[in-house]
Formats: sequence, C-alpha cells, structure tokens
Amino acid sequence: MNHAALTALTDRWRPETHSFHLACGEMTMTLEDMAMISDLPINGLAVTGHVSAVNCRARFGDLIGVQPPLPLSGKAGSSKVKHSRLKEVT
Repeated sequence: MNHAALTALTDRWRPETHSFHLACGEMTMTLEDMAMISDLPINGLAVTGHVSAVNCRARFGDLIGVQPPLPLSGKAGSSKVKHSRLKEVT
C-alpha cells in the first residue's frame, strides 16, 4: 500500500463534487473502477433492500452469504463485514 499516494488523494478529494481535483483536471471513481480495485463482480442481482437494526446480521447472511461477527463490547466497528470476507464469497 502506498501511503504517500493515499494521503495525496485524500488531500485532493472534494466531497461537494464527489471527485478528486488534480493538476491535470477532475477525476471521478466509476463503478468499473471500484470493481477492478475490489475484485468484486458488478454483474448480477443487486444487493439491496430495507434493513432494520433488528435483522441486520441475518439480512447480510441472506444477501451476501457472510454474517458480520458479533460486536465486541467497547470496540467500535468490530461488527463490520471485512472486504476480504466479501471476496471469499464471490
């Protein structure tokens, strides 16, 4: 991972336009860019639907085949589905 490049891109991100402002012009991430970076497929059925806090973990399991782990007490973000786990499913 190139931390200098990530820092440079973070500094040039403009949330109002959802794009990067570079010396050569404006750059926007596309769905194809994210598919290539994450190696996740973009073809097929969309993962969508209403999710309430009551059934969130079960809904993840139904939609993508991976349930987030139970949250660890006192650790923020410990119940997120990790990117590496999503790649294992596809």
